[in-house]
Amino acid sequence: MKRIIALLAVIGFTCTGLQAQELTVKEFLRLSPSDTSAYIVKGVVSKVRSASSGSFYLQDETGTLLVYGLQSPGLDKSFREMDVVKGDTLTVRGRFTIYDGTTREMKNGILLSKSDGPDHNLSYMDRLEKKPVFKGKEGNEAEEAFRQWVQAHLVQPTDGSKGTVKVRFVVGRKGAVQEIQVLKSPSPALSDAAVKTLQKAPKWKPARADGAPTRITFVIPVVFE
Repeated sequence: MKRIIALLAVIGFTCTGLQAQELTVKEFLRLSPSDTSAYIVKGVVSKVRSASSGSFYLQDETGTLLVYGLQSPGLDKSFREMDVVKGDTLTVRGRFTIYDGTTREMKNGILLSKSDGPDHNLSYMDRLEKKPVFKGKEGNEAEEAFRQWVQAHLVQPTDGSKGTVKVRFVVGRKGAVQEIQVLKSPSPALSDAAVKTLQKAPKWKPARADGAPTRITFVIPVVFE
């Protein structure tokens, strides 16, 4: 009995000690579709293709690999929560597959390690492929131009109240101002006046990320004097 237990312990240790083989991108792309083994590939993110599907291009000195559906080790984080951006160095483990008979890729890879690249020193606005535009102004300047538009189009409450309303809103994928929410306000009358003004705002030209329009959230003060 003791021999059986000892043997099982050795087998268990051997299995847990097994590690996937590390390949270059070129070696990984040459694998057979019938190979069901998981392999490790390390490289630099050259482009995030889609944050919603967790797909991106991983590049080393031998080539570029499409990784589709990246997952965290505990499967408890979304791709956005993993905060993968262009320039990051990643080590991933996964199996080779051919999608639709043409696209050679790693599907549902597991993130083993990540080293932040230089783009992590940039603000989210500066990471965007195209920044949002309002009245010909771009990025942070667009936010200021919008704030000025709001101030110029305010309708003062009939009760004559004054103060500053802190408002959060989203510029949607089609450029509309939506999901308006008052975060802080001196009075309901000021809140209503601020919201009604933003509801009448003209559309923006939306930001773009990963090759598609993306939502952007802003917070601005609306001042009643």
